[in-house]
Amino acid sequence: RLLDFSRQGERVRASADLNEVVNDVIALTRHLIQTNNVVLIVELESTLPWVSIDSNQMKQVLLNLIHNALQAMPQGGEMHVRTFLGRREGREWTVMSVQDTGTGISTEDQSKIFEPFFTTKGQRGGTGLGLSVTYSIVADHGGTIEVMSQAGQGSVFEVWLPL
Repeated sequence: RLLDFSRQGERVRASADLNEVVNDVIALTRHLIQTNNVVLIVELESTLPWVSIDSNQMKQVLLNLIHNALQAMPQGGEMHVRTFLGRREGREWTVMSVQDTGTGISTEDQSKIFEPFFTTKGQRGGTGLGLSVTYSIVADHGGTIEVMSQAGQGSVFEVWLPL
């Protein structure tokens, strides 16, 4: 099933339940999260409107964010995955967020993390493509991705998708 998410195929947009996307990815990654000594807390907005997305691409976005959060917590920690309805610029958006209690991202690096091949992982691996691909998918959906982080304080990534 994991390979199905990452396959590049025809992009298909349809009205979909973002909570279902989250639940599918959590089902795939729950064991990996638990074996990394990470406590997973999932909070899904029950009245979240459906959104026009390519579900497989959004699953890839969430997989990338979860993967990065796990790498930021090598000693374990807490991960919060949420969906909620947000409001800004005079309109409503569906929002999917991943928050971790990991190493955080310096202010300097935050301006570069969505660039292709930028990585903070050094010799520990990482191609520097995950967040670049994530950014492209979200932008292709007319959305934005935002990061809030401080070094040593953990990070929050929010994906804002238009209704």
